[in-house]
Formats: sequence, C-alpha cells, structure tokens
Amino acid sequence: MPPRSKSPWRAIGLVSVISSYIVGGVVTGMLIGRFLDNMLGTEPILLIAFLLLGLGSGFYGVFKVVQPYLGDDDS
Repeated sequence: MPPRSKSPWRAIGLVSVISSYIVGGVVTGMLIGRFLDNMLGTEPILLIAFLLLGLGSGFYGVFKVVQPYLGDDDS
C-alpha cells in the first residue's frame, strides 16, 4: 500500500529501516561466520559465506520494505 502523506518523518523512518536491514544482516552473518570458523578451523571460508548470506538477506528485506513504494505514480 503506497504512503498517504509525504511526511519527512516517514522518509527518515524508511531510511533507518533500510539501513538497519543491511547492517543487521551483515553483522549477523559476520558473527555467525567467525564463530563457526573458530569452531571448525576453516578460517575465512564460512566468514565469507555467511557474510554474503547476510548481505543477501539484508537486501531481500530492503526489497520487501520498499516494494509498496515501487510502482506507477499515476495517483
């Protein structure tokens, strides 16, 4: 559903949600990857894999949040 008003606070909220999705995904992927690398002894492999998975999940979350705002501006 597209937004009804063009409030600057709504834009600030949207930007903060987008940045938290990306940063949260990257940090979570990095922490999980480092933890598993230390446990299994596979130094950079799992860190890179989970970092990419976190980045992908962050961008997927951003896409889902921004999807209602995408569309034609006929109204």
